Amino acid sequence: MVARFQAKAKAKSKASAKAKAGRSLPRSSGAVAPTSGLAGQGGILKDGGDVYDIDLNISDAAKNMHKFYRMQVVESNDKSKYWFVQHWGRIGTAGQTQVKGPSAKEKAVKLMEAKFKQKTGKKWEERGSAGPGSGDSSARKGHGNYELTARLKAAGAKMSTVQGSLAVSLMWNHDKASKRNDLDLWVTCPSGEKIGYSHKKSRCKGQLDVDRRQDAPKPVENIVWTKSAPRGNYEVKVHNYSANHKTPMPFQVGIVKHGGDMETIKKTMPGKHGAWIAVKKFKF
Repeated sequence: MVARFQAKAKAKSKASAKAKAGRSLPRSSGAVAPTSGLAGQGGILKDGGDVYDIDLNISDAAKNMHKFYRMQVVESNDKSKYWFVQHWGRIGTAGQTQVKGPSAKEKAVKLMEAKFKQKTGKKWEERGSAGPGSGDSSARKGHGNYELTARLKAAGAKMSTVQGSLAVSLMWNHDKASKRNDLDLWVTCPSGEKIGYSHKKSRCKGQLDVDRRQDAPKPVENIVWTKSAPRGNYEVKVHNYSANHKTPMPFQVGIVKHGGDMETIKKTMPGKHGAWIAVKKFKF
């Protein structure tokens, strides 16, 4: 069943989120995990453009599994010792902490990168550009989807988590400032009503709740029915509303029905202003 991953290296000084029970989730904030016992002895390792501080959230509604998993490399104040720190547990709890080290920097980094790949199925250097994978709980064995979910979570998107719910999401990359698009996600409901940027809410309770544009660093869009999505035939399309270039733009669409596995479709938008791509027709 579905296991959603989110992974995000933290560059900001503060980051927080709330669990359903109202408690703060443990979040990477650029600071040494207090439970490691290393606070005051050093700081997060920053090596070139890499910040070795990251967290994953793993949710599988079918298994009532909602976990956090944080990992970081701590560098001593004199830069002579390094520790690999892991902090994990059920969201809303204090969790457990494991510290490995001190060791050489290379060993601590190797441990963290290996653990990241084990949990997500992605190499460390792919953490910021990884696209959707299978989306199920086998993700911890190397088939995980986390980038699309990470963007949706960061944007405050609602998800398909229960029977009768439906979510259709769109993601594309703005790796270069010279190649950016405003792609629009459109879904036609069984009634024929269309949901998109100019008609965000339908009479059947569907909603475009996230609409990122050409200036977004990590663009994502989301159309969702949190419950009681109407039965019938749906159609998904993507529109090239605007762009600052005239070259093709790859994109990915994820579809989750009844809180189940995410189906992902990869397409490429031609470099033509106003172009449409038919993504998928499906029955719900």
